[in-house]
Amino acid sequence: MKNISLKKLSITVIVASLASNVVFADNDMSKAVSKVAAPASSFSQLITDYDTDKSNTLSAKELTKNDKLTKVFDQIDANGDKEISEKEFNEYLAKMKKSLS
Repeated sequence: MKNISLKKLSITVIVASLASNVVFADNDMSKAVSKVAAPASSFSQLITDYDTDKSNTLSAKELTKNDKLTKVFDQIDANGDKEISEKEFNEYLAKMKKSLS
């Protein structure tokens, strides 16, 4: 097995770093940041995926296949009517975002 000198390894790492900077220089990072900042699942997508009775709200029964939302259903359902409205969903997301900052 050949020994690689520390000098050669360091030069290789520096060249690779410079090359990656050149390759990714035209990328718009604001697009990547906005994708991360956006919620993973919007309420309209949840309605499309789970609202079987077309009420524009989500019941616990409709969300049985979504373990994450089932676990926090009672926290999201602020008024206790056993339905999650878009307003309740957005308020919950805002509260979670605020608690992370």
